[in-house]
This record gives sequence, C-alpha cells and structure tokens, in this order.
Amino acid sequence: MMPNLKNLDIAEVNITALPIQAFYKSTNVENLILPNTLITIGEEMFYQSKLKTVVIPANATTIGNSAFEQCASLISIDIPANVETIGTAVFWGCSSLTTVTFEKGSQLKTIGGGSSSYYGVFSYCTALTSIEIPASVETIEAAAFKGCSSLATVTFENGSQLKTIGGGSYSSGAFSDCTALTSIEIPASVETIEAAAFKGCSSLATVTFENGSQLKTIGGGSSYYGAFSDCTALTSIEIPASVETIKASAFKGCSSLATVTFENGSQLKTIEGGYPSSGTFADCTALTSIEIPASVETIEAAAF
Repeated sequence: MMPNLKNLDIAEVNITALPIQAFYKSTNVENLILPNTLITIGEEMFYQSKLKTVVIPANATTIGNSAFEQCASLISIDIPANVETIGTAVFWGCSSLTTVTFEKGSQLKTIGGGSSSYYGVFSYCTALTSIEIPASVETIEAAAFKGCSSLATVTFENGSQLKTIGGGSYSSGAFSDCTALTSIEIPASVETIEAAAFKGCSSLATVTFENGSQLKTIGGGSSYYGAFSDCTALTSIEIPASVETIKASAFKGCSSLATVTFENGSQLKTIEGGYPSSGTFADCTALTSIEIPASVETIEAAAF
C-alpha cells in the first residue's frame, strides 16, 4: 500500500523469517536490506518482484525454492557464507543478474536443480558472465546453469570438494546450452559427470581434468544426450586414467573432435553404444584415429 516506496531497510526488525510471500510480485521496492536476524528466505518470497538489490544477512542459512525467480531487475547477489541450501529455481530467469558472489568460507553443499529445465537455480540467467563455485559445494544438480547464454567463465575455488556435475534426459544438464563457455577445468574430486551436463555448449573448445582426477563415469545413455554431446567446438580430449565407463552419446555430435587420448594407466572398461547414432562417439566426423586402452573389455554397438 506504499506504491512510491523504493528503498526499504528492515535490518533491525527482530525476526528469523519473513511472512509467506511477503514481496511476491512486489512492484515498488527496488533496494532492500533484510533483517540481521533472518535465517530463512522462504519459497517464492520475491517471485517476479521489481528488486534491483538485496542485502542478505550473515545469519541466513536457507534460500527457499523460487525465492527470487524471474526478478528481471535484479543485478547482483552476494550469498553469505552460512548459506548451506539454495533450493530449486531460486534465481531462474533473472535476466539482468550479472554478478553472483559467494562469501569466503562458504558452507554451501548443493547448487540445486532438477530433471526439468525449469528447476535450475540459475537457469536462464542470460546476463551472467562468470561464476566461481565455492570449495564446499559437493553437487551441482541438473539444469543448475542451463541456458546461461553469456556464461563464459566457470572456475572452482581451490580445494574443491565437488563430486557430481548433474544432468539427466534431454538437455537438462548442469551447464547445458551455455553457448559462451569456451573452456573448463574439472576438479580432481569430481567422480561423475552426468548425461547432458555440457550438452550444446557450442563454444566449448577446451576441457581439462585436474591432476589426480577421480572421475569414474562420463555420462549419457541410449535415450539421453551425453555429457558433452553437440560440443561442436571441442577439438581434443584426454580421458583421465580413473574413468571406467564412457556412456552412450557422451561425445555424440562433437563434429570437430579430432583427437581422443587416454591418460597412461587407463582403467576404462566400457565404451557404450545403443540405438543407431547413440554411441559414445557417434557423428564425430573429424575423428581420424584413436588408440583403445588395453583395459577396455567392451565396445558396444554404434560406439563410433
């Protein structure tokens, strides 16, 4: 009922949670300082509001599902170190969000997502150009950064504990359709890169794995998009020795992939295939030669 109120400072209000959907589709407040005592930002709290800036207090531990979804005016966000959980679709469609900063010492464990492209925390944040993932993060779920078409740089804080880069069927990978992403170094701690994780990253020319990689599986499936499918700028890849399975479609449609090598001591056992054109290296039309590691026991149908 205050249509001209643009700047609101409620830092001294002594509450741990705001009323349900307190700023849901709010059209007035643009700059907000939240209560110092706030612990939880509830679901859809600022859904489609006109917020440009918001100060989240140091005590906050949880940001609920869709809390800032489609806040098209939100420019930047600082996530306090105490935040452990960021729910699904929290910043989905925040098309002006250019800067996301995690406070040093972050305790964040999961960057949320889901099997659908509509559930990723940062899905379709089309102005976001770079992100540093805190060392504490263990899982980046499916669709977390899907469709972030300006995201050119993804780095991981030293000492990364990341284990899974998520994905799923169709194109719901953690970084699928990040068309500005040109290179990435996968932390040694990562054990699984799931189906479609980097699907359609058409500018991704360089993928490297940190020394001592623990990667076991490069994901895909006979009815899925593979982890790196349709990465049409990718010219070479060295598979870490720790990898045991390269799933169907993992590199399907990587039309510039000319060189595939395997690290010394490779433990690879299976190069998967399946339905026509769903093999691991299906439609890799630039690939001229490959040396299969001695450890390989199975090369399935349509693998190449």
